[in-house]
Amino acid sequence: MTDRPTCLLIIPTTFYGFAKTIAAALEAAGYAVTVANDEYPSNSFGKLLGKLDLPIIRFLTRQAIERKFLTGARWNLTVIFKGRGVGAALATALRRHSDRTVGYHFDSLAYDRASRHWGAHVDRVSTFDYHDAMVEDWPVVELFSTLPMPSSPPVRRYRVSAIVRSHSQRLAYVDQVIAAVGTNDIFVFFYEKDWLAWFVRALRHPRLYWRWRHHISFTPLPYDRYIEGIAASDFTIDYAHPKQTGATIRCFEARAVGTRIITNNPFVLKSDRFGPDRAIVFQPGEDRSLLRAAMAQLLIQMRPAPASRTPAEFMAEVIGTAGQAPSTPSN
Repeated sequence: MTDRPTCLLIIPTTFYGFAKTIAAALEAAGYAVTVANDEYPSNSFGKLLGKLDLPIIRFLTRQAIERKFLTGARWNLTVIFKGRGVGAALATALRRHSDRTVGYHFDSLAYDRASRHWGAHVDRVSTFDYHDAMVEDWPVVELFSTLPMPSSPPVRRYRVSAIVRSHSQRLAYVDQVIAAVGTNDIFVFFYEKDWLAWFVRALRHPRLYWRWRHHISFTPLPYDRYIEGIAASDFTIDYAHPKQTGATIRCFEARAVGTRIITNNPFVLKSDRFGPDRAIVFQPGEDRSLLRAAMAQLLIQMRPAPASRTPAEFMAEVIGTAGQAPSTPSN
């Protein structure tokens, strides 16, 4: 039996490396972590049921988690991220088996309403979304960066970078920003997951996809090249989903290397971590001369200092025990 307090982490396990990052932060905080997926069956069929928000996904998830993780078990802490398969009944069961149960929603409720099913049945829910925090009376816990802090000021090679997963709205936004600043000294990389998705979007927006065809790749950008692309830029583009109002991880990655952002999300300026010295808000269709003027004004100022926000800092706030050590399990 471990001497460390135990934590059940319920989280989407296939969302990039997010689950590993969060589990590692909890382990570093002193917890012995067990990871469960947030929806069962843990396969493409389960994802479809969860996306459709059908009641059966909450029934199947409850059966799986109770059988695998709650039978005869007691947890010092349970943390739910997104929890698309979690419902009120499972959340209530989790509280019975846990000393403390908390949740975090890293999406917008307008886009994914999962946490509304279970949020009232746990001890605390926080979110990255400013609008949802106001409506639901949840605390805002902003995201983080895993990028290493630069040992020296990065050499700037690009005026603007855009490293994004391909999507017609993102493509159109990047196109408008680049049209405003010109194609000199830019680094643009669009990742497309497969040919079918590319074909469907290219049919809808043929001019855009033709114009940027040499910047679209079906292979992800290597991580070291990704870091270098952002760190070597005066500005990097962050396109937030129109239904989301929180500052994205991309914003914190840029902040970690002292790169400013150009974003469509005006709520970013609500954060005390992103003042007008670090972010320009440029809406699709806005006068491009305003963007050029804002960039020129920032470029004559001193570059922002790199400023990190670590997964450990983030998790301390999610749990609601920032500055405290985890409690020792009782015998």
